[in-house]
Amino acid sequence: MFSIRYRYLFMILLGGYSFLNTLLVESFEHYPIITPKPVILLLFIILTIAIWEGNRLLDNFLARLDIKSFWKRISYGFGASVVAVFFTTLILGGITSYFTISHHWRDWILPMKLLLMFCFRVNLFLNTINIIFLYHQQLEKSNQEIENHKRISSQAQLQALKNQVNPHFLFNNLSVLSALIPLDANTSVEFVRQFSNVYRYVLKSPDKEIIELKEELNFIESYLYLLKTRFESGLVTTIHVNKDCQSAYIVPVSLQMLVENAVKHNVIGKNKPLHVEIICLDNETITVRNNLQRKETRDQESTGLGLNNIAQRYIFLGHHGLEVKQTDQQFSVTIPLIRPTHASFFEP
Repeated sequence: MFSIRYRYLFMILLGGYSFLNTLLVESFEHYPIITPKPVILLLFIILTIAIWEGNRLLDNFLARLDIKSFWKRISYGFGASVVAVFFTTLILGGITSYFTISHHWRDWILPMKLLLMFCFRVNLFLNTINIIFLYHQQLEKSNQEIENHKRISSQAQLQALKNQVNPHFLFNNLSVLSALIPLDANTSVEFVRQFSNVYRYVLKSPDKEIIELKEELNFIESYLYLLKTRFESGLVTTIHVNKDCQSAYIVPVSLQMLVENAVKHNVIGKNKPLHVEIICLDNETITVRNNLQRKETRDQESTGLGLNNIAQRYIFLGHHGLEVKQTDQQFSVTIPLIRPTHASFFEP
């Protein structure tokens, strides 16, 4: 608020209004002050400018300190402004009184009291307006972050859905199913069941911000069943997640996106199997890792987009620490487990 475009005009108007208000309530008649009225008007305007500009510099200084707490920043700013206004008023008021009233400081007591009252009221008014202004800014920022999260979350869900309903995915799984039907009816029925589980989960997951890891793992097992039926011994999967980890929460379809990226960007064959592991080592994080055997392809950016999408969704929920590691032999992504006090808060 203190850095608004036409602030000097508002400073002069505020100083003039305060002087006019003082005249209308007949303050000068109740408290006789021999200082000429034009001098008092000029002093009011100068002090208003000093208070405004002082608050602006102080507000900029606190902004550079990057104080996270909104109310802590307001408290520091108001407290410091009160001290600054007190000494500024004493200095300017004392100089004015010395030249217009008397050389003796005892004759300044009443004018200085009135001047301090005026300056504190102006400072309180300006800081109140600034609090409203900053609160409105923070509210707009929060709304923007919520909208941004909704957009990112929707994109993640849409991407997951696209991964499952794109023509290649459908064609590959339908081809596998058509090959299974004449060979093994029971396996074909199980394949269809797992296929429906995948779609059911993907269609349901957009309704939730986070989901229990146990549910995500059930979905991943169905997803991996489809992949392993297709790639057979070319894909080797391992899941090591204890029960304590399974009671935690993660963002929906995040594991699926990581597994899908591993399959999409690496060579898979019987003579060169892809090993994908899902492990929980410390009850605080879960890791998806695979041996690195990159395909020769130009389309590598989707992995980065998927990882960024997952990271942004965790940041919105207040969890940082998405960790990506790559060596010549291995690629791994570690995401934090969420243990909310009230998980239902994130669910519809």
